[in-house]
Amino acid sequence: MRIGSDENGEFTFIDIISLLSLGIALQNLDENIDQNQLSEQLNRVLAEVHSHLEEQDRKIDKILEVIKHDL
Repeated sequence: MRIGSDENGEFTFIDIISLLSLGIALQNLDENIDQNQLSEQLNRVLAEVHSHLEEQDRKIDKILEVIKHDL
């Protein structure tokens, strides 16, 4: 008896399912890599937006200080 085959040396149903699963996993590998890259890009964009909003908050605080002193 060989590993991965029945007593006659033929592929079993489990072998076929395993090969199909491997094929599907390999096809999805590119998508997973793309999703990881997309996630990294999204995190970078969010960090830039956060930085921009912090800068806007500082500017608004300065404007409010000027207005407060003028009253």
